[in-house]
Amino acid sequence: RYQRSSLLNFEIHSPKGKLMDPIGKSPIPAPILILGKAAMAFCLLFFAVKTQMADALLYDSVLTRALGVLLAASGLLVVIFGFVFLGHSVSVGLPGEATELKTQGIFKITRNPLYLGGFLACVGSCLYSVHIVNILLCALTVGIHHRIILKEEEFLETRFGQRWLDYRRRVPRY
Repeated sequence: RYQRSSLLNFEIHSPKGKLMDPIGKSPIPAPILILGKAAMAFCLLFFAVKTQMADALLYDSVLTRALGVLLAASGLLVVIFGFVFLGHSVSVGLPGEATELKTQGIFKITRNPLYLGGFLACVGSCLYSVHIVNILLCALTVGIHHRIILKEEEFLETRFGQRWLDYRRRVPRY
């Protein structure tokens, strides 16, 4: 009855049970989207800089390392809860298929748990590995993903109308 996605090797279904395309339409130009995803990945990889280039850091202390780990772990938990409550409605980009407006679980607290969790993890990385490149990558990550969120919100308003507007009034973006 269900087909497996060979691209990501997991099943994604729309509300009607049909296979949902895991790759939707990019809400911003694809090169900028890719730059934002790469910036986030490299920012998170800066946790490894601590062990390889500790002398290149701008600042280092037990407190910043502890706060960095705490924020990154919190961000990871937020992302996990976001995926759990998204269920089968996971798509990178704007889906073409019918979808559900997710308003339960962590989506009662933030409209963007995946982005919020990613931002928390990136800020945690910046505190753990205080380096100018890491700070710039974090700023680029937040800037590009905020633009993506704004475009996704336009899409959600068009798709869900008043239901989205009511949800947007009740629940903060971040």
